[in-house]
Amino acid sequence: MSRLSNRAGDREATVSGVAADLFAERRPQGRILVAGDADGAMARALKEGGAEVSSWNRLALDGKPAAAWAPDGAFDGAVLRLPRGWAAFEMALHALAARLPVGAPLWIVGSNDEGITSAPKRFDGLLDGLETLAIKRRARVLETRRTAASARGNLEDWRETVAVDVPGNDGALDLVSYPGLFAHGRLDAGTECLLQVLPEIAAGTAVLDFGCGAGVIARAVRERVPDAKLTLLDVDAVALHAARQNVPDAECVLSDGLAGLGARERFGLILSNPPLHRGKDEDFGMLEALVVGTKQYLKLRGSLVAVTQRTAGVGKLFKTAFGHADLLLETPQFQVWKGTPK
Repeated sequence: MSRLSNRAGDREATVSGVAADLFAERRPQGRILVAGDADGAMARALKEGGAEVSSWNRLALDGKPAAAWAPDGAFDGAVLRLPRGWAAFEMALHALAARLPVGAPLWIVGSNDEGITSAPKRFDGLLDGLETLAIKRRARVLETRRTAASARGNLEDWRETVAVDVPGNDGALDLVSYPGLFAHGRLDAGTECLLQVLPEIAAGTAVLDFGCGAGVIARAVRERVPDAKLTLLDVDAVALHAARQNVPDAECVLSDGLAGLGARERFGLILSNPPLHRGKDEDFGMLEALVVGTKQYLKLRGSLVAVTQRTAGVGKLFKTAFGHADLLLETPQFQVWKGTPK
């Protein structure tokens, strides 16, 4: 697809490279907790400098281990790669601060166009003594110090239950959510479009909710077809933690794409409102991988139904990948496509 880009990877390499250079020069010591280090460059620089490093990745990118919450323990310092969205930043900041003694350093790493200069406005009293240690290639490294303010240091401190109106359901669904999840606390407009044209699902059908988020689509399927066999897949460990609570009898898979499924997995229906961003940057790689790779995971006469932004222009991709491709719904903003192999 013409809009596929390496910008997300380039940005990550630039930002982590600036921080890694700084850590290689300064050589922080002790136990350091590193959060969101997608390419591992910051952790490597810290280890080479003599620090004992523990990593916490919320996203299972490129097959990396991921967890919904930071590991327990006391640390001498922490590094936070600026996540996408201020709600996710605030939650991660509290998680790290809860593991630091007063006066310990916390380094925040990000690029100017990600909004790192606005990060100090959201310190929530947990940090002070701000100093900018590096400004290079439009990336910054901020150093702050832990205050004595109380932190919300457990994931369940952030748990919320929200009422969401879902097409085809009689009444609102009560769903568990956490800050920083996609469309937190409401029904995403794209998901609403998909649910409006959800195909008839036979009893006992194996259904995959790809990029499930908090599991809204799968929960809607469960309400309509109580005995459907549901599998939920997402790259975000926090999203999957919420999804397990919203669809407790489903199988949950933490994975950066279809590769996390078993080689013999087969579904009668795959549903998706696929992610179109990696960090700040638009990235259609996951969408293309889903459409192209779906056929090996579909049963005979099985289908993929996905909603995307209209500007993504996925019609040609569906028609190329599948023997039968149908546009189920089109709005000024979204399209819902159904693909069925020959």
